[in-house]
Amino acid sequence: MLSYSVKNLLQDPSLRIPVEITLEPAVVRIGEEEYLTLEEWKVTGELINVSGTAVLFEGRVVTAIEMRCARCNTPVTVPIDVTIHQRFIKEGSEADVPEEDFDYLFIENDRVDLDDTILYEVQLGVPMRVLCKEDCKGLCPICGKDLNYGSCNCQEDDSDPRWDALKDLFSE
Repeated sequence: MLSYSVKNLLQDPSLRIPVEITLEPAVVRIGEEEYLTLEEWKVTGELINVSGTAVLFEGRVVTAIEMRCARCNTPVTVPIDVTIHQRFIKEGSEADVPEEDFDYLFIENDRVDLDDTILYEVQLGVPMRVLCKEDCKGLCPICGKDLNYGSCNCQEDDSDPRWDALKDLFSE
């Protein structure tokens, strides 16, 4: 658990708390999908006093995950490098936060917990889909052969039987 005491930080605006930690690889869940991180999570940054009632975590998380190519289903290593800007405020000081700034978490017992923030930002950094290469040809929809390694002999019938009656109109 990445929890830091910010009691002294809130009292002295000149203080900064450096954050530098390496977390073990983990599974990242996004909806029904699970992605394995292939590398340790390198978390760096610092906690900064914004006011007597607010602290800002400015940081960065670097790791890599394994995803599948959206066209051919080949495993792809995807680098993840996300920047984090998360504000924490003391409970009861919500009135000091501008109305448009709704993205804040609470300082509880003079501590901030970075676990959820880091996981959330990594989840946001995972692309919706990836390709193994820009010109990936994908899989044959009939036989399933990976077309990046050669063509197949399948004949794709792209006609729609609902339009067969109209074909006869133009055959003359």
